[in-house]
Amino acid sequence: MTFPGLDRIEALARNLDSWQRELAGKMTELEDSSAEGMSDSGLVRVTAAADGTIVSTEVNARAMRLDSYTLAEEFTVAAKRAQEAAAARVRELVGEVMADAPGGSRPAEGSRPAAGSQVPDDRPDWY
Repeated sequence: MTFPGLDRIEALARNLDSWQRELAGKMTELEDSSAEGMSDSGLVRVTAAADGTIVSTEVNARAMRLDSYTLAEEFTVAAKRAQEAAAARVRELVGEVMADAPGGSRPAEGSRPAAGSQVPDDRPDWY
């Protein structure tokens, strides 16, 4: 006796296996990814990991001529840009995985949410 839906179930299982392998690859890529942000003056460069943790900073020697308040602003701007770039990379990778998931759909290139729709904000409250 054969079951009419057995072929579809087997195909779905194969698709899930390939999606799981792709997900594992994207997770590894995500763990290894980082993003940079630079201050407006270009004197401070900050690198953030995918989770937003600041992993390195680079200060041009000319930045030492700045007063402490301005230098602090330079760091803040560079760090914020690095964290925003890292979050964008995370959203990009997650979007790729979800679009390729069984039943997922990929948004059109350059598409934006409809006017008035709410886009979830995954940034922490202190951001």
